[in-house]
Amino acid sequence: MRMSDASLPTMRFLPHGSFRVRALLAMLRSHWFIRLRWMITFGAVAVLWLERLRYPRVERHWAIPAAIGSLAVANLAWTMLARGLSAGWGDGRVVPKKVIRRAATFVNAQMTVDLLILSIILRYSGGVENPMVIFYFFHMVISVLLLRPFNAFLQGCWALLLYSSMAIGECAGWLTPHYPLHTSTVDLLLYRDWFFVLASIVVLSLGISGVMFLTLDISRRLDDQETELKDTNQALLRSQIAIRDLQERRARFMQTAAHQLKSPLAGIETLAGLIRDRIVGADQVDDVLQRINGRCRQAIEQVSELLTLARVQGAAPERHRASAADVRHTIEAVAERYRDQAKAKNIKFQTATAGGEHVLVAVDPRDLDNCIGNLVDNAIKYTSAGGTVWLRAVCVENTMSITVKDTGMGIAEEKADDLFDPFRRGNLALASDIPGSGLGLAIVREVVGQAHGRIEVKTAVGQGSEFTLFLPLKQAKTAPQPTPRDARAAFPRPPER
Repeated sequence: MRMSDASLPTMRFLPHGSFRVRALLAMLRSHWFIRLRWMITFGAVAVLWLERLRYPRVERHWAIPAAIGSLAVANLAWTMLARGLSAGWGDGRVVPKKVIRRAATFVNAQMTVDLLILSIILRYSGGVENPMVIFYFFHMVISVLLLRPFNAFLQGCWALLLYSSMAIGECAGWLTPHYPLHTSTVDLLLYRDWFFVLASIVVLSLGISGVMFLTLDISRRLDDQETELKDTNQALLRSQIAIRDLQERRARFMQTAAHQLKSPLAGIETLAGLIRDRIVGADQVDDVLQRINGRCRQAIEQVSELLTLARVQGAAPERHRASAADVRHTIEAVAERYRDQAKAKNIKFQTATAGGEHVLVAVDPRDLDNCIGNLVDNAIKYTSAGGTVWLRAVCVENTMSITVKDTGMGIAEEKADDLFDPFRRGNLALASDIPGSGLGLAIVREVVGQAHGRIEVKTAVGQGSEFTLFLPLKQAKTAPQPTPRDARAAFPRPPER
């Protein structure tokens, strides 16, 4: 259930919370108040009739049956009004504020009239000596549970004003004569005892306050439960959407992975068929075999990167907090592994490490090696001959920053964020036919996220790229709980064509 007309200010008299509003409208639709009032009317008539049979000489003031008759007439009016109001309530899913305002006003009007009629009946049937004063509490409970606390406060003040006026008026002699509740109470004269009258007023006020306080406390707890249930429901809906999205992305991931693996295998099949069918000459066989070997390496690279990504995603993020990777040792190992590749392309490969001989970061050593290796591999592949690739590490406070910078082709700014999705590659790389799995940066993002680090990217087309990893040092305090990974990011849309 939602309330429309959100631009209207929230008023003190309007009930809040979908449960409270739904309960109020349900009771009004079922004419619960009206039916209860009919029961009270018929019960009062039955009590007067039984009293007449039991005590034929007792004469009640005409105001009592008149008050009961007024209650019946008012109930007929409430019935007609309720039918008119319920016609504009709709299906109850979206409730305009004006409808809630009318419903609250309708209930307040009924209770105001009920309290007045009850006070009249008390006045002519014993006054302050009549125990039926407890019926005042009934309306206080309804006010707190179905309306706002301010409504209950006003109704409580109205009830206390009516009762106090009656009790003090009789005690002071302003309201005469006094009509006893029963013949046995004629000589008690409690209504003239100021102590008894004031004590009765105090007890009523304390009773009203106590009922309001306890009911309000229960009402607030119910509101808190409703809010908690609503938040839980919203969380479940978001989880359902996330799971559905995850399943769709997983399916797209599998389709894309299959397509990426199918491409080199199809090429191998085609080239092998050329040799089998002797379409190529003997002098071209070596060239075709070399191309087959290249396609095999491409397929193996795809499978290796897929296995690495699956391993990283499936591993517990807590492993990083319990691990320690030597940054200098890792950088030296990566540099040694890729130095020949850079030299073959006539690329200057420079490394630098600052911060001591052995700087440890809270990252799994194998994962750190994969991250730096993927960044260096990309930098070398996307940098033309004569360019430069830098690999440096600097310790800043409790964080180690590892930067891989190149003078390569760069990336369009609007495409930079997408590069961390699996199989996502820049348009320039695709146009240049540079081989690659498109999984390296996805692995980097997954590892850095699990280790509570972050990544910064600076790039521009034709000006190179700079990737910086910020990782927590081992001696620094890490988060007590790992940051949940956004698993949906691991299954992106298929690459653009």
